[in-house]
Amino acid sequence: MNAFSITVRSEKEDKRIPIAVASDVMFDVQLLIAHIGESFIAEEFGSYERPAEALVERFTLYIDPEGGGISFKASAGKGQSALMEKALGMLRLTLEKMGSGSGTYWMEDNFKDPRYRSLVLYDLIQLSKHMARNRGYAMLFGADGKEKRFEPIDIDKAQIFLEKNARITNGSVAGIMHSIQSKRNVPVFSFVVGDDRVKISFRTKDAEGDAAACLSGAALVKGILRYSEDGELLEVSDITSVEPFIKKTMRHMISAERDIPLAVSVEADVRYDNATMIWKLSYPDLGISVSDLHWDRAVAGFHDYFVFLCDNYLTKDRSVMTDEEKDVVDVLHTLTDRAE
Repeated sequence: MNAFSITVRSEKEDKRIPIAVASDVMFDVQLLIAHIGESFIAEEFGSYERPAEALVERFTLYIDPEGGGISFKASAGKGQSALMEKALGMLRLTLEKMGSGSGTYWMEDNFKDPRYRSLVLYDLIQLSKHMARNRGYAMLFGADGKEKRFEPIDIDKAQIFLEKNARITNGSVAGIMHSIQSKRNVPVFSFVVGDDRVKISFRTKDAEGDAAACLSGAALVKGILRYSEDGELLEVSDITSVEPFIKKTMRHMISAERDIPLAVSVEADVRYDNATMIWKLSYPDLGISVSDLHWDRAVAGFHDYFVFLCDNYLTKDRSVMTDEEKDVVDVLHTLTDRAE
């Protein structure tokens, strides 16, 4: 996608556009692209919290000084951002599909995380209010000169879905499994995700048995996830499986300075030390090892480390490298599909 623009036009006899109308649309679109971009980062990181501000600055929109429309820079820090291109593609698709009446089923299929599904749907509701046909304005969006009109979504249906079903999904989440013995000598399980204790219940005895095997350690739990309006995970019910959380697959390395799509996924080793409550992520082939009390900081540190290695080794003259450095470069080339 070489260029993406959004323009507001007046359908009234007076073709002028009030600053308030243009401002509303700009604000709505800014939130949409930011929340879509955040959803990609959160999915990649397995984040408990919203991504750090430095990571989402790449999703900033700008006023085009020539045409006056909204435009975007496909860069982050000092490097090109494939993640921004991906977010722009999803923004275009979201505006097309939701504006054509695809409805909440499409949202469920394409925004698996209820936290961001709810945020994006709320943004679309606000945009639809501001672009209601009786106001006399239209929003056009497109790439490479091909524009389409955004059609407001069915606000009533969207709000009903937002209130009843948008915050629930079948999925998985990583956390720390604990247990205490009840007075009847029956184990009572508790599950900690981030800083919060989450209510859990099992569909089968097998899943409960698997939970017992993961006590005091990191576990990946699959079931029905229910979130609050504030994006807090409240419950995982109908749990079908519990397994040790010992690997984290990464397909796109992301730092504040740049992001790097991978040709081959990185399988980072994950370890949680219950005594110190420290998360550790490592990748021996590159000598990466990062530890932190908080998962989000640990995984962000892992990504930063990987990008640092790319910046410092992939442009280095191989003739002055040590054998160890050459091994690192060979691994990086394999992962990023970069030829020498």
